Amino acid sequence: MNNINEFLGGRIFNTAEIEPFELNELIGGGGELTSATLKKDGQVVCRRCLMGIDKLPGKFQYCRNCINLGKIMIGDKLVITSTNVKFPTQSRYLIWNGQLTVNQQNGVKELLTAFYRRQNHLVWAVTGAGKTEMIFPLIEAALMEGQRVAICSPRVDVCIELFPRIQKVFPTTSVGLFHGKSEEPYHLTQIMVATVHQLIRFEKAFDVLIIDEVDSYPLAGNQMLHQAIQKAKKTDGMIVYLSATPPREILQDVQDKKMTMTKLYQRFHGHPLPEPQCHLLFKEIEFMGINPRLRLKLQKLVQTGGRFMLFFPSISIMKSFAEKLNKLYPLLSYVDVSSKDKQRLEKVQLFRDKQVQAILTTTILERGVTFKKITVIVLNADAKEFSKTSLIQIAGRAGRAKDSFDDEVHFYYRYYNQQIRSACAEIHYLNQQVKR
Repeated sequence: MNNINEFLGGRIFNTAEIEPFELNELIGGGGELTSATLKKDGQVVCRRCLMGIDKLPGKFQYCRNCINLGKIMIGDKLVITSTNVKFPTQSRYLIWNGQLTVNQQNGVKELLTAFYRRQNHLVWAVTGAGKTEMIFPLIEAALMEGQRVAICSPRVDVCIELFPRIQKVFPTTSVGLFHGKSEEPYHLTQIMVATVHQLIRFEKAFDVLIIDEVDSYPLAGNQMLHQAIQKAKKTDGMIVYLSATPPREILQDVQDKKMTMTKLYQRFHGHPLPEPQCHLLFKEIEFMGINPRLRLKLQKLVQTGGRFMLFFPSISIMKSFAEKLNKLYPLLSYVDVSSKDKQRLEKVQLFRDKQVQAILTTTILERGVTFKKITVIVLNADAKEFSKTSLIQIAGRAGRAKDSFDDEVHFYYRYYNQQIRSACAEIHYLNQQVKR
């Protein structure tokens, strides 16, 4: 076996995919050989993803739920590699010169209390509250006990932005970044930054699991991914959920005292959340090329060189609007991104590096990305694709930096509906809590 690090750490492998000598070495090193399926409530369940396997005609039964990770037949055998891994002991792990606010410090105390009690915990904090900085002391506490940490998000973009930040503050600890588009092969690290989908490959592997954007697609309401989170946690481990808009099920667990909670109403820089300015359009956004009322705002931004984000409910609307934008402002530099864009990550980096003035996007960038000094504009904010939660998250892209806390947010729509009303009301409510 050339590199055992590619296998260790609670990884689940189909024995059909590895060589016999590799299997023998993994079992000799504490790996567990097991059936590919188990029975639960009378149904055959895949051991890797814990989802039911539907009966198909013929004898070739396989799990279709996690087939993108490799086919598992009913008769296959799996090996679950050893999690008994020793990491190097260090005198100091966290190298960070930042300073937490009083609210963040209180939240850290609650997080550490939950850690020492091995209790699951929710951090419910407004966008831009500094949730990432709050988990630094928690990670350090786990590392000091020789434990292993996974920081996961449903979104690749979030993982890619988070990885260098974690690497920077834990420079002497092994940190890995793994997702479906990752070119780097898996290897054992003490801190793993990964998409939630990667957890399907693990069992009882992590002492501390930190799940960011728990309310985000595709994690929200996804039974397989939520089961993967529970399965990847060690028996005496803990799960920390981070969210600005936590789902009802997790709030119910808090109410039922199955987990504890920290609440932060204020951003790290102490300024309120930007409250959206609402604009009623009597005609569609492409009326007369670009709706004159909307054109006034765009013209001002283009002329002053202001950087801005335009959010659209669908790819087709975004592409059509981009054509109009080209005709009206041929000198405007911009990129457009969506979930189907293979160059999405590179384009986002262009905007981050200020190589372009604007970025056109769908809800794919509603969360997990941070840009300084920008104007956020939502077009067709009344569209069904924009829920209350997504509008709050989109508004949260603005005002995240101390020197641009007053970034503008604009909602353009033809009908002032419940989702717009609720989003604006919640942002206003959160700002009022800070003043009390």
